[in-house]
Amino acid sequence: MTDAVPPPSRGARTTGHRHGSHGWEGLGREEALARLESPDRRRWQDPERLWKEVGLLPGETVVDVGAGTGYFALPAARLVGPKGRVYAVDVARDLHALVGERGASEKLEWLVPVLSESGRIPLESSIADVVLFANVLHDVPEETIAEAVRLLRPKGRLVNLDWRKTETPFGPPSEIRLSPEEARERLSFHGLRPLRPIEAEPYHYAELFARA
Repeated sequence: MTDAVPPPSRGARTTGHRHGSHGWEGLGREEALARLESPDRRRWQDPERLWKEVGLLPGETVVDVGAGTGYFALPAARLVGPKGRVYAVDVARDLHALVGERGASEKLEWLVPVLSESGRIPLESSIADVVLFANVLHDVPEETIAEAVRLLRPKGRLVNLDWRKTETPFGPPSEIRLSPEEARERLSFHGLRPLRPIEAEPYHYAELFARA
């Protein structure tokens, strides 16, 4: 980390953001689940496939920053098993409660919902083998990125999955999205270097990062 000015967020909201809400604001719980956990979504964004591409292993610790309904956190918990740990981080209290209920219904005691604040994640440093930003990097402040990096173990990796900066049938406005190059610029400012891209067709791109 340097004293340099961070790169611009390219339209990301830096005040009043709700990382992880994924468009959940204003929806009832059932509508949120129907929209964010729909079978149609799994046809174009398969969480199990993402974790396979990442190489997530049993016993590892995952921090999902902006976990929403647990779309990626629950599959991660099933993969890491009882010797691992998954922290599902979100700023929305209703989503925090919902993930807890969903984990309990599957008896995934190692899935831990974490209620965060803007720019602060209340977890100890260097606990994560994997930190996930799924569809949120364009919408988080620099402080949240710094917090995510703080949570990484020395050999940990960070996954950035986000919308392609083109028009798509759904998703956030294209003008606030980050291109892969813009995402690398933001993450490199916080001491991360790209390792390799991850397959994430058709509407997204994904890349794996490690500490520089």
